[in-house]
Amino acid sequence: MSLLSQTARYLISTAFVIALVGSVGFYALIHHAIRHEVDEILMTQVSQTIHKLRHQPTSTLTDWDNNPRIYRSNTPVKPTFADITVPDSLNHNELIPIRQLQQTVLIHGKLYLITVQQPYYEFNELSREISAGVIVGFLLLMGLSVTIGIGLSSRLWHPFYATINQLGAVRLDSSNEPVFPDSTIREFSLLNRSLRELTQKLQRQFSLQKQFAENASHELQTPLAVASAELDFLLQSDHLIETDYDHLQRATDALARLSQLNRSLLLLTQVENNQFANDESVDMSELLTQSVDEYEPFFQHRQLVVERTITPHIHLRMNRQLARVLLTNLLKNAARHGSHAKGSGSVNVALTTNALTIANTGEPLPFPKHQLFDRFVKNPARPDSTGLGLALVKQICDRYSLPLTYTYDTERREHSFRIELPAR
Repeated sequence: MSLLSQTARYLISTAFVIALVGSVGFYALIHHAIRHEVDEILMTQVSQTIHKLRHQPTSTLTDWDNNPRIYRSNTPVKPTFADITVPDSLNHNELIPIRQLQQTVLIHGKLYLITVQQPYYEFNELSREISAGVIVGFLLLMGLSVTIGIGLSSRLWHPFYATINQLGAVRLDSSNEPVFPDSTIREFSLLNRSLRELTQKLQRQFSLQKQFAENASHELQTPLAVASAELDFLLQSDHLIETDYDHLQRATDALARLSQLNRSLLLLTQVENNQFANDESVDMSELLTQSVDEYEPFFQHRQLVVERTITPHIHLRMNRQLARVLLTNLLKNAARHGSHAKGSGSVNVALTTNALTIANTGEPLPFPKHQLFDRFVKNPARPDSTGLGLALVKQICDRYSLPLTYTYDTERREHSFRIELPAR
């Protein structure tokens, strides 16, 4: 959830709680105010009744609806307010709310109980109407405030999202410096300046690292090639004894592995640094067929029967060189580790619109499964392996968001690598 959405969510939730509490509070306040006014009316009527009672007979003070009611009393009663209901004079089946005040008064040595009543339903209706009007107006103002607040928040956060979008387009391998939008907000201006300085430093460090990797690889290849050529020249000498020949052969093999290790590490570094940017639509079906044909002699030499099921015209958008490296390393892994307890094994190559699967028979892994794609993790029985092939495969799959999974079928004694392809 975005920051703006979260802010809007909090604003709406807070406004709802405030509106609910405010509506109840407004209704209670208005109802209390109106009831206070009714009580004052009743007290005024009692005061007027007492005043008239001092000068007029009791019978002339009661109106047609028996209000106020005046009775002789023997017990003093303090002013008492009460809410009662009485039948409607027009419809006796309907009860109406009444506010009542009772009070005793001593006049000319006689104690009178005065009861004054005031119908309350009109005031209740007035209270509801006023409350409804105030609550509706309050809710409208609250909704308008929330809408304006969300709009202002969106406007205020616009430079931030513009910076995020610009940051996502920054490429470390590009010489163009990122241009972040200007902002009049101090915090966003500081953020843009910090990001600008950070990306410039990262671009310089990336350039230096890239140059170091390329120079180191180039400088290493030259002496390795010279050493390999000199060893080949010595191997052709007629004065070597068998022991010397064995030593030279091991040195030649070690140089070959070192050269392969150097190339693999350089390729890994280039993939990590995203130096293969020229993606194109690659015909994976054609490329896989060519790669399997190239490795056919290796499979035959290791007595591996190849079964291929390749759907034609399967295209994938990626760098062609990396696509070839991906397929080559998977096939090389199958050729190197494919075997069977009975002396022969099989390699199954399948390409469909959904996935690429390369499976080979072989012994279980001699190390934990989760270490399979780690660098320099290899089978101790294969010291000639660099331990970088599957790590490079994983790196390429991660670069193009291609899910890579590995499974081992214990019954069939088969290793299987599956790469999920995006929907066409």
